[in-house]
Amino acid sequence: MDTRTRRYFEDHAAQFDSLYHEGQPLQRAFNRAFRKAIYERFAITFERSEPIAGRSVLDVGCGSGRYAIEYARRGASRVVGLDYSANMLALARRLAADAGVADRCEFVDGDFMTYRPAERFDVSIAIGVFDYQPNAAAFLRHMGELTRGPIIATFPGRSLVRMPVRKFRYWMSDCPVIFYREDEVRRIASDAGVEVTEIVPIHTSGTGFVLVGRS
Repeated sequence: MDTRTRRYFEDHAAQFDSLYHEGQPLQRAFNRAFRKAIYERFAITFERSEPIAGRSVLDVGCGSGRYAIEYARRGASRVVGLDYSANMLALARRLAADAGVADRCEFVDGDFMTYRPAERFDVSIAIGVFDYQPNAAAFLRHMGELTRGPIIATFPGRSLVRMPVRKFRYWMSDCPVIFYREDEVRRIASDAGVEVTEIVPIHTSGTGFVLVGRS
């Protein structure tokens, strides 16, 4: 990710986190009607991560920590969330403390491609990260290097309506965004040395894919 993407998430941290909490009745209704894909990929990620209890998890591009916190709630022994937005990480630490799981969640400020922990994780995820990742194969390869179990990543799909609208909206904020076809996701996995276990298409509120693989 480049500095434009980093600046975008620093400026919009609270706005992005609002997608994951229910808020007021009107917001709940809007999210359920027009942002179904967010809930669908959330469910898919945890289904494909089982069993979770007692396992270690790496959440790449963790943002405000919604996935990391849920892993801890479901019994993960250790969850590391990595992001380079200080505002997102501040939210994540506060939310983990509020949820009573701060003792099992560590949030690290850093660039994933230079991240070299002394451990390999049982599960790694990258949700909403490849939207902004220009070197997807290298990024996914590094996930494989750090993971001994499932690797789960989402990729936004190409669509006739939502893709140009989203591109324009992000262009207005000077933040590049990338879209994929399923064959492109498979090629990225092959180039990264990641064996594809499953690619789950998402058709609700836009298109996209959840890649489930192993290194």
